[in-house]
Amino acid sequence: MQTKKHVIAENNIDHAYHLLQAALNKYGKNPNELKPAELNEVKHQALKALKLESLILSSDEAQNVVLTQSLLRKSMAEIKSRYSSEEDFIADLKVNDLDDKKLYTSLYRELLVQTVLDKVGSRAAAISELDVMIYFYLHKDKFNKPETRESYHILITLNDDYEENTFDAATSRLEDIRKRLLKKPERFSEQAMKHSECPTALRDGFLGNIPKGELYPELDKVMFNMKENEISEIVESPIGLHLLYCKSISNAGSVSLKMAEPKIREHMLEKRRRMCKKNWLSELTRNSVNK
Repeated sequence: MQTKKHVIAENNIDHAYHLLQAALNKYGKNPNELKPAELNEVKHQALKALKLESLILSSDEAQNVVLTQSLLRKSMAEIKSRYSSEEDFIADLKVNDLDDKKLYTSLYRELLVQTVLDKVGSRAAAISELDVMIYFYLHKDKFNKPETRESYHILITLNDDYEENTFDAATSRLEDIRKRLLKKPERFSEQAMKHSECPTALRDGFLGNIPKGELYPELDKVMFNMKENEISEIVESPIGLHLLYCKSISNAGSVSLKMAEPKIREHMLEKRRRMCKKNWLSELTRNSVNK
């Protein structure tokens, strides 16, 4: 029964969806917006993708794969949600020589292919403790943790069109805030929420646990010369005037094998799954050529 479903889907498919995908992936445009040479290139890619898709769906691995309708409906809904109206959605389908039926069939096949590839990838050998240990000691440099600062700020932007945002006015406002915070640094969150003009105000002015080199150079230099629980002088950057707060410092060091193990397992397993898929696809393609 499942084999029959796959055949029906294949008989109803054309390459319009693949053409659209190839054009978007390669040039970020619809096919009708491409130059002739570009269009020829994406047509070639689309036909190649369709051929590989058909090979996958005719494989033994695909015959017992079941795709839930809820997953398909969710994918359709996600695509439609990108449009402001049903009319815009239908118009875009028409421009790309698609309709609801063609899109539904193409999505069905695309999701089915992904499910088959996931099934093939699941054959990857499990990661042993020895695998993890060897990887850890061969790549110890990857597990060096840099010094980070728990960084917060209050930003006042500069704009001469607004009296309160001129340089002098913004400086005066920040000086008043700084005087309050020097007495009670624990009020930084409250002052950031009340006065900062950065979206981080909604997170108490929190910039993150930041290593050296991620902030604007002007801010980075000040932040990495501060002590824990220290409030900075007023600092100017390309986006305005800031007060910085270094709440805590995490020293540089090495991540232990125990801490690194989950990420190592995830990385190695994903790599093995990709290799399983790659080898299977190579064999599938080779066998199709030899038939």
